[in-house]
Amino acid sequence: MVQATPDGKFILVAGERRLRALDAIAEAGITFTYNKEQFSPGTLPVVLLSEALNDIQRAEIELAENVVRLELPWQDRVAALAYIHNMRKALSPNQSIADTVRAIAAERGSELTGPGGGTAESTLQQAIRRATIINEHLSNPEIAKARNATEAFNIIVTNEQRAFEAELIRRGQRKVITIEVRHGSLLEILPKLEPSTFDTILADPPYGIGVDTGGFRQRTIVHHNYSDDPDTARGILACILNEGFRICKPRANLFIFCDIDLFGWLKESSARAGWDPFRTPITWVKSDSEGMAPWGREGFRRTTEWIFFARKGQKGLIHSPVDVLRHNRVARDEREYGPEKPVALIKELLAASTLPGDFVLDPCCGSGSTLVAAKELNMKALGIEQDQKAYNLSLVKSQGGTNGTTEGQQTG
Repeated sequence: MVQATPDGKFILVAGERRLRALDAIAEAGITFTYNKEQFSPGTLPVVLLSEALNDIQRAEIELAENVVRLELPWQDRVAALAYIHNMRKALSPNQSIADTVRAIAAERGSELTGPGGGTAESTLQQAIRRATIINEHLSNPEIAKARNATEAFNIIVTNEQRAFEAELIRRGQRKVITIEVRHGSLLEILPKLEPSTFDTILADPPYGIGVDTGGFRQRTIVHHNYSDDPDTARGILACILNEGFRICKPRANLFIFCDIDLFGWLKESSARAGWDPFRTPITWVKSDSEGMAPWGREGFRRTTEWIFFARKGQKGLIHSPVDVLRHNRVARDEREYGPEKPVALIKELLAASTLPGDFVLDPCCGSGSTLVAAKELNMKALGIEQDQKAYNLSLVKSQGGTNGTTEGQQTG
């Protein structure tokens, strides 16, 4: 089928494989018959798309042609399935997904199910139901960057569940005591905080190593959905170091999770801001076997991460643990946030540096591990998080079992 152009030419819309077959026939000098009419080599029958089909049928044929020839990107397939159902629903407001499936199955058979999709109507019904949901969220980069439609759908369900739980908490709060979560950018919130307020800052900011890029996303189950270029990372760290020094009490401690490439820069920048940096990084061993291998089989698997430690006013630690901390990373089936840190690890850092009743700040609180650890150690804590999903998650986790002792605050 073709579409006519204003200059009298034709654009092929459907039937590429048939056109190739006819080219082969023409090269062999063979005459063929179409619709009871003979065509000599080099001539073709033309069926105008506008005359033969309505919009819905054209969409179905274009989708079927693309799926059979080469599987579409899942985002395009989702959009096409949602479009087909919405077009049918526009013509018939009472049109259900089941009605659409029956119509497609009758007209197109198994063409729309795609490779590995099966031919049962129930399979197509589930695909269209999910497509109509996912299509409404494709403008969200987190959804659009998912590896497949199933992952995208699961992200949507999890996000909505967390948002619902967070809203229940916000509505049920009556008083403010120990734990507070603020939604907004630390770049805007930290300069507004009162000076000499916090005893400890514990931060897990972006590392500046591109974990939001495709290479990392192919190797991770729960993705990192934040900007992670070196300039962004240094800008965030500079704010934590400078504003953090101002808002900390005269004697305070600072912990920052970081990549080894930034460690030297952190030492120099923290010293300029007034901190007294510890000479070497603290090593977190997060696994004895599982780790990312940047060079594949030609390199080592990395099972460690690093923590920068500094003090203000010669405070230092309450006791002196070794500089190698061993805590298993959060299991994959339990991890809800890409860089989520185990609560046990945060508790060890806080217990070594901060007293019960002291005030802890986590300016990049993510999933809320620092807030949970502080609450379990009877410390006050303020968490700041810009990402809506992570904010909801931290609010839900830090609220667990507190009977109304956690405050959530929208800021910015």
